Amino acid sequence: MNFINSILLFFAFLLLGPAIVSMESSTKSSIVRFAPPANDPYEGTVLVRGGTFSMGLDEESILGDWNNSIRRVTVSAFRIDQYEVSNKKYRDYTNWLREVYKPLGKDSIYKAALPDTLVWKSDLAYNEPMVEGYFRFTAFNDYPVVGVTWEQANAYCRWRTDRVNEAALKANGLIDSKNPYLGKSQIDYDKADSARKNTKSKKLTKIGDYVLIPDFRLPTEAEWEYAAKLSLQKSSSTDKAARTGPNASNRGIVDPLNAPYPWASSGNENIRFTGNGKGKDKGVVGMYKANFKNGTGDYMGMSGRVNDGAALPSKVNSYNQSPLNIYNIRGNVNEWVLDLYRPMSNIDMDDFNPYRANAVADGDDSTTAIYQTGVNTLISNKSRVYKGGSWKDGLYWLNPGTRRFLDQDKSNNTIGFRCAISAFGMDNNAKPETGGALDWLKEKFKRN
Repeated sequence: MNFINSILLFFAFLLLGPAIVSMESSTKSSIVRFAPPANDPYEGTVLVRGGTFSMGLDEESILGDWNNSIRRVTVSAFRIDQYEVSNKKYRDYTNWLREVYKPLGKDSIYKAALPDTLVWKSDLAYNEPMVEGYFRFTAFNDYPVVGVTWEQANAYCRWRTDRVNEAALKANGLIDSKNPYLGKSQIDYDKADSARKNTKSKKLTKIGDYVLIPDFRLPTEAEWEYAAKLSLQKSSSTDKAARTGPNASNRGIVDPLNAPYPWASSGNENIRFTGNGKGKDKGVVGMYKANFKNGTGDYMGMSGRVNDGAALPSKVNSYNQSPLNIYNIRGNVNEWVLDLYRPMSNIDMDDFNPYRANAVADGDDSTTAIYQTGVNTLISNKSRVYKGGSWKDGLYWLNPGTRRFLDQDKSNNTIGFRCAISAFGMDNNAKPETGGALDWLKEKFKRN
């Protein structure tokens, strides 16, 4: 690009930039982001560039589990949801299933996807209003869905993949536009192409002609922890950690900090907003920077002296815990990840894109390293990892290095989820930008 074209491009950006910027506001924060194009399959996700980090628990294990000792691993680039999946988004999914399958007499498919609202019920507490209203009432639209099993969360991810691919398949005449595209939502994967439309106008010669995206899925434990522990966590506008690290603009600088908590601290200091910051920090002096249980019986603080202001799960856009605009990745609700739970995962798994699937036993001897529920241990091949801490958990569980497990067909009122998707070709292979705005302009206007 010559110098004249560069100048024209620069002024075009100045004139058209405001037209492609949209405002997204909430009761506690306001951010500016570039508006995605129409039918953008990645809308609502943020790009996390790959890199190496210290995975595991960087504090003393107060329970003595020692099931996630610190070790160095690398993950590839991926996208992850900016927000936890909300009641509204999950209800859109169940409503779609009802409209498609109920006329076919397959109500069971719709009912199997519904969250278990009885997770709110307690014999010694009056939670009946939550049983009846949390998932169904519009007042809770923007709150994270709970009562969803690991299996249900995966089914939602498959359905979401189908929905973003549907438009491209219809445009290429690959499916009948009059019928719903079932795709990977179907149990029978051999028939996952749905009802194809015979066409002579378009003949596909190779699989690359299918304009599809990678599958939405749950993030692996390594991906989730990487997104939560990035060194660009910051506690104030003066925190320099946000300027470095693999996802910062100055990618030539390496910052060893792995923040264990949302306030980029190794303890409870800076746990509250001080009012010294700008924007979202202003007007919330004294409030916690995450939604968790402060102590026995203290879920939100005293009236007029609130801690986090949320006795239950808060809205999915209530706590921005990353300059990448990843909300509530710590606190609010725990989140399912893809991995099978084993206490020795840190020893067994690869150090590149570590992930434990179903077929791998724990330890060297496959004949003895078998987990059977109710026989040797509560750990089985149905045990799935969840992380992040919740509105009902103490501060300790907000450390991303902590991990717990639950059977994949069980749920409770503290576990939700968010989706992830692989980002091919988006790792850190770009030229490092070590200068400021002036160097950036020089680089852009440099003669080729």
